[in-house]
Amino acid sequence: MVKILTVGWANLDQRYYIETFPPRASRTGVLGYRETIGGPAAVAAVAAARLGAEAHLVSRRGHDATGERLQAMLEVEGVRAHFQLGAATPVSAVLVTPEGERYIFPYRPELPDGLVLGEERLLEGAGALLLDGRWASAGYGLGQAARARGLPVVLDLDRDRDDDWMLTQVATHVVASEELAVQKGGVDALLAQLQALGVFAAVTLGAQGVAYAGGHLPAYPVQVRDTTGAGDVFHGAFTLALAEGQDEVSALRFAAATAALHCAQASPPRRDAVRALLASLP
Repeated sequence: MVKILTVGWANLDQRYYIETFPPRASRTGVLGYRETIGGPAAVAAVAAARLGAEAHLVSRRGHDATGERLQAMLEVEGVRAHFQLGAATPVSAVLVTPEGERYIFPYRPELPDGLVLGEERLLEGAGALLLDGRWASAGYGLGQAARARGLPVVLDLDRDRDDDWMLTQVATHVVASEELAVQKGGVDALLAQLQALGVFAAVTLGAQGVAYAGGHLPAYPVQVRDTTGAGDVFHGAFTLALAEGQDEVSALRFAAATAALHCAQASPPRRDAVRALLASLP
């Protein structure tokens, strides 16, 4: 079993499946509701665990009932969570339209910044590291330690902020979002900027697949139910594939299949389902 470590944000998602968007009245009923694990690093860890990894999450939560519930949910998924405690646990309200598009309303309380957990102990036996920019100080230190060990360090880059860009200094692979590409002058411009930093670069494009420096992979055709967390699942699967020794293009293909199935079932898939999808298409 390959160990991967994800570092960054974890929160509790409250998902509301709505009939119409935007709402037509001040009170609008919903078709469904469920409580799920949220946050880029946390969802990526869940995806990796379901794919067969020994998944570890380094994050922060509140010393409260919501945080205890979040940790219990992660334990059920087989994720080994290493939390530093603050006053309150982040929560997000997520509105999901009938087309599967999501609109996220996050509550982000103040949380401790410095990492007090031991970097060497956390990285012991790891095959790869995944960072998001929501806890950049912890990610930077662990990224340096991982690079010193010769490990792949993947960065989920979805915001144009100094803290996020700082993490490119310790990354070996950067998978950015389409929204960031729009802000940076387009996909080609962002890929060129990332390549100049000496990293493997890719940009996820939703239904249009994924572009990378040197090529493009189409998305796998599925009936979309819920896109919430699709990018996070993609990053978790990509990181695991690298840890297993797959080359970058194969890892992107594996991640795209995993994310597609997640969108179809509104939950990260198991390994057998991903294998079946990959085998079913040319």
